[in-house]
Amino acid sequence: MAIDQSGFGQHIQALMQEIEEDPQIPENAKIGRVVTIVEVVGSDGEKDFANIRVSSTARPYVALGFLEVAKAIQKKLMFGG
Repeated sequence: MAIDQSGFGQHIQALMQEIEEDPQIPENAKIGRVVTIVEVVGSDGEKDFANIRVSSTARPYVALGFLEVAKAIQKKLMFGG
């Protein structure tokens, strides 16, 4: 079964564009560790299905720190502050 990956590619492309346009990131910077979280859901008409996949190139304690920072950023986006 093939899953349409176009949404993932578009998301990553937009994220990379944001990173490249961020004036706080130095010109000679490079991508470090990456943590991805993907929700896979069934299409309409199929039984309810949701699956979360997490992948990380970071050491486990570093990945947990990334997730805590991401959680704080998401809360700020949702609730302001």
